[in-house]
Amino acid sequence: MIRKTVSFLNEKNKVFRKRANYSITTNGSLITEEIIQFFNEHKFSVVLSFDGLAQDILRKKGSFKKTVSVVEEILNCPDIDLEVNSVFTPTTVDYLSESIKFIIDLGVPSTNFSLSIIKPWNQASLQKLENEMIKLVKILVSNFKRKGNIPVENFREESDTGIFYCPAGKDRMTITPDEEIWGCVLFPDYFKGKERSPEYQKFYFGALDDFIENHKNIYPRISSNYARLSVDNFSASGLGCFLCPELENCEACPINASFSGNPLGEMPSHLCKIQKIKIKEKEKFRIEIQKIQVSS
Repeated sequence: MIRKTVSFLNEKNKVFRKRANYSITTNGSLITEEIIQFFNEHKFSVVLSFDGLAQDILRKKGSFKKTVSVVEEILNCPDIDLEVNSVFTPTTVDYLSESIKFIIDLGVPSTNFSLSIIKPWNQASLQKLENEMIKLVKILVSNFKRKGNIPVENFREESDTGIFYCPAGKDRMTITPDEEIWGCVLFPDYFKGKERSPEYQKFYFGALDDFIENHKNIYPRISSNYARLSVDNFSASGLGCFLCPELENCEACPINASFSGNPLGEMPSHLCKIQKIKIKEKEKFRIEIQKIQVSS
């Protein structure tokens, strides 16, 4: 399917004199040397799901070694843009700082971590998260002193673009193995089993062949629904998020939040606490980096 899509777009590129950017999200289990060379040839951006030292706890046993091998092979391909995404739960959050350090030490240029909120975070797990974030700040400050870069996307300064909005369907789209089109990789999982719900039709771009044929009509109609997924339209504990003092700093993913069982756009209370911890430690990191830059 990927080869079919790339071939189709390459033909269109010749007509319109444009170049498509290709990306794929994978856990690496089916990645072979041949596939890696294909990605390199077509300058793919690869987002690899890898939980670092927590890999074998919640994912397939033995997948740690295989995934590390895939990372090392990809890093030898100069035309692949690699990013590693790690997911931590209340059970594995103790591994967060050392896992990110391990990934950085492999030579991965860009990594990102997410926190699963499918299960609630109690006070003990929130305290563990805060401790791990404090450790991670120290690791990243030390890395910045040595290399002058910030390899963890969560801690990078972003241009002042105002409040957070979901980028799904805007700068990214996803094709599932069943050739369905969605705004990002999370939407098909969220809507699995909800095919008859009104929201399903609001966010489903359709089958690949139909979308190719009718994209001029389908895209603007469906993307307008994604455009409403901005943090000022969310709510938490019955209150509109637009009232929160951290409104402009919060980057809570609405679809990720909905895996907790809440309706789309309604944030669980423990997610708010998680966001505040992340915002606080990012600000501490920013201050430390400014000190280094001033003294250098």
